[in-house]
Amino acid sequence: MQKIILNPWELSIEPLDYRETVQVPYTWNVCEQTQDYRGKARYTTKIKLTEEQRGRRLFLRFGAVYHSAAVFVNGRPAGEHRGSGYTPFEFEITDLIAFGQENEICVEADNQPSDRSLPNLKSFDWADDGGIIREASLVLYAPEEIKKVLITPEIDQIRKGTASGRLKLSVFYADGRRDGTAEAVLTEYRTGREVLRFSCAVHGNRAEAAFDGLQTWDFDHPNLYMLELRAGEYVFSQRFGVRKIEVSGRQILLNGESVFLTGCEWMPGSHPDYGMAEPLEHSIQCLRQLKESGCRFTRFHWQQDEKIMDWCDENGLLVQEEIPYWGAPGKVGPAETEIAKRQADEMVAAHYNHPSIIFWGVGNELNGYARQTIRYVDQMVRYFKAKDPTRLVNYVSNSLGYPGKRWHDEATLHGDIAMWNEYLGLWQPCRDIEKRLRATARKCKNRPLVITEFGLCEPHFSGGDERRCKILTSRLKLYREIENIRGYVWFSLNDYRTHVGESGSGRYRCRIHGSVDLYGAEKPSYRLLCAENAKTNQMK
Repeated sequence: MQKIILNPWELSIEPLDYRETVQVPYTWNVCEQTQDYRGKARYTTKIKLTEEQRGRRLFLRFGAVYHSAAVFVNGRPAGEHRGSGYTPFEFEITDLIAFGQENEICVEADNQPSDRSLPNLKSFDWADDGGIIREASLVLYAPEEIKKVLITPEIDQIRKGTASGRLKLSVFYADGRRDGTAEAVLTEYRTGREVLRFSCAVHGNRAEAAFDGLQTWDFDHPNLYMLELRAGEYVFSQRFGVRKIEVSGRQILLNGESVFLTGCEWMPGSHPDYGMAEPLEHSIQCLRQLKESGCRFTRFHWQQDEKIMDWCDENGLLVQEEIPYWGAPGKVGPAETEIAKRQADEMVAAHYNHPSIIFWGVGNELNGYARQTIRYVDQMVRYFKAKDPTRLVNYVSNSLGYPGKRWHDEATLHGDIAMWNEYLGLWQPCRDIEKRLRATARKCKNRPLVITEFGLCEPHFSGGDERRCKILTSRLKLYREIENIRGYVWFSLNDYRTHVGESGSGRYRCRIHGSVDLYGAEKPSYRLLCAENAKTNQMK
């Protein structure tokens, strides 16, 4: 494989008569002149390929373009990606490239609100930055090369932090073949020590091999392995971890042991200088703050870049990655379900090998008592599990805590784990918070409940960080006492940019919801979060 990062690009926005040379990832919504623009823009770059590269299969690969992209090579359509602004995609352009001369690649990006995308129209609470917001590259393969491998460690037994079982492989070649042979070597990722060597016979894209004594992956011991497959003169490498996530009654089991998900959520794309195209260095700064706070678990409201997941793998941060179906339309129809399934396909294909992702999420705050929502959750749980039986699948509710006997069923009870955004006394009026908490936990019966959001949003609610600290300590005291609450997610690590923000304007429009500010500076509640998480981790 040969990978060529595509840069620079000429960005043009015709309605504003705007032209600029940029390095992608780049969003125009952080530029003073274009920060309020929602619509179409064109990114154009040029690349020259040599005659020696003829005979390879060429793929244009994008980490993400928000929210829709139409791609052209030398003026000819290469493909479109619509309905999903945060998942990776690629188009084969072998027949569109002219070798030995310059080729033009053009991407028409569009971030105007759409009812044919998830998120839908403006029904979401984060930034709607447009453009090529993640890496863009041209990838070249020899036809006989292995292009992708999905690795499933099927565990039979775990003892003292090591596992035995079988490695099941789904192998995909660049030329589409289904059968082949390869020599396989398995090494420890950090030390390079060889632990297993075997011949790999691929039949119908499938292969497998037995393993014994591989170290398991978890938040305290993020052990990783590298699998190398040599097919002829070409070597394909894929990193992975060995772990098992399951539910047993009210317990969440990681590698057979009960775990409590001490969590906090970071809202990416919030640095005003970079937006959704923020550099990896800033993302890692935020991820470190999560981990250093004692956080074992986080959720992402929308799909993240491969490099973010790599960091979570390496540092033992458990993740729920979600389809960004937030709030509306409350009546789920066939169009929304179709888009959700396409996104599920792209999520599984891109992130299957990341041990840090233990849950898939199918939506957030969609009127959980509506029959349409319940049907949607049932359908998407089945769909994800058919694609990926190794992970749990959940729906996040804001309505689970509604009082009254008539609420006899709720969509989050149709996932593997009940998940509830708990804002009692704030967004959700309540006179007796402890009584409502306990009653809501009882609704979940013999299943774990994770509080997936709690905190304070300013300036909508007064009291500042002092009140935020009081909410944190009072809630955690109750969460620790209620038996089937098996985790919580403080919302949020950071103040965050959002098109519905009550504070600021343009690229500074935000919600003051965090324990650090837009630039990562810590508030008193961050230090309190560190202390409270440490207390919870000792107890649980």
